[in-house]
Amino acid sequence: MTDVSQVRALAVLGLGRSGRPATLLARRRLPQTRVWAIDEGEVDGEVRAELEAAGAAVLAGRDVVAAGETALPAAVELLVKSPGVTDESAVLRAARRRGLPVWSEVEFATRFLANRLIGITGTNGKTTTTTLVGRILEDAGLPVAVGGNIGHALANLPEVVTPKTTVVAELSSFQLEDIESFRPDVAVLLNLTEDHVDRHGGYEGYVAAKLRIFENQTAEDIALLNADDAGTIAAGDVPGQGRRAWFSTGDGAEGQVAGVSDGRLWVEVDGRRQDLGAVAGLSLKGEHNLQNALAAAAATAALGVSPESIAHTLRTFAPIAHRLQVAGVVGGVTYVNDSKATNVDATLKALTAYRGPVFLILGGLSKGSAFDRLAEATEGLVKQAVLIGRAAPEFERAYAARAAAAPGSAVPYVTLPDLAAAVAWCAERAQPGDVVLLSPACASFDQYRSYEERGEHFLRLVGELRAEVERT
Repeated sequence: MTDVSQVRALAVLGLGRSGRPATLLARRRLPQTRVWAIDEGEVDGEVRAELEAAGAAVLAGRDVVAAGETALPAAVELLVKSPGVTDESAVLRAARRRGLPVWSEVEFATRFLANRLIGITGTNGKTTTTTLVGRILEDAGLPVAVGGNIGHALANLPEVVTPKTTVVAELSSFQLEDIESFRPDVAVLLNLTEDHVDRHGGYEGYVAAKLRIFENQTAEDIALLNADDAGTIAAGDVPGQGRRAWFSTGDGAEGQVAGVSDGRLWVEVDGRRQDLGAVAGLSLKGEHNLQNALAAAAATAALGVSPESIAHTLRTFAPIAHRLQVAGVVGGVTYVNDSKATNVDATLKALTAYRGPVFLILGGLSKGSAFDRLAEATEGLVKQAVLIGRAAPEFERAYAARAAAAPGSAVPYVTLPDLAAAVAWCAERAQPGDVVLLSPACASFDQYRSYEERGEHFLRLVGELRAEVERT
């Protein structure tokens, strides 16, 4: 295992949200270590000035691209990689060819964090569950910091949090694929379904990256899993020595510590079931959010939060932005922003929250998944599929195939150039009681910088619709 205090020179690759704080952390905590900050794209002048003022050597832009693998200085003994860096990076290839340790930012950051840590991963529900866990701890009066794939990069936290602060980290497969000793006290796997297969070379590689969250756990730690998720069950035994515990919307799974009985949630505390209130009283709606709530309850109960405090937060927690966020009701039509649904499974789960007629806006940048399953599964749930973005032709093929195979039940579809056109088209045709749901099943990067920007655009478009209705 690499001892970071003995590293004489390191490089941080990718100087965005994770790489910048990782570089600054290295300079603060490893003053005798030479630090290079490298980015194959251009770097903002203020960021460059900040990193250079801290004592890092900045290499970026065309010079790095032109140098290829030789851009990685010969003295470097450790590479810290931002999650957005792919295997196509020449600098990363150079590090691997030289046999250097390659760490993700979360691996590097937690070498300087002795705090109690809850790590949360899965294909869908990570942000909701991570935020909910943080809120439960906060409402219970406990010091907490939420970070990782949301909020603060973990490299921002050393020297900021107190020793008693619990760190709650949302963890993507990109962050977990390059860990070495990273070890959460409580590791939560919400679910597994096809996602990021383009990055990981297939579904098996994606699952392997996700399961790494457990591999360094000891018998003192807890590995919390979803007994309702077929992908998790199919993955088989997870690595590590953490104590296996399960949550389920049912009742009776072996090793179950949170579940539902007679319409009421429960969590196990000291071997006894404690009531958390009625399912109908949850602030978050949908089957997937029931699973998220149970995971959050089990994780926080394991750290000693009282059932009464957990139940209070479950009743009062507000939905997060871009995840089944009601953008407004215009002319009796409900507009819902689910921009964070960037894969097929997330969109299917979003549909469980609605039983009325749905206009479903799909499309963006495909992650390599097929859409045939989605086209079939939306039958009976969706009134109209509205296709946008670069992936629209792929959706067209899937829906056309369903129309040929099942003409009586296939969902009708229309292709439009962008989100503004889609919202306008739906507004002209939706009737009172209908739902217009932006749940794209795709990444946003064909037309937006992030799913947040896409969701904000949707919110603005709905606001403009409302203003127009009020004027007329």
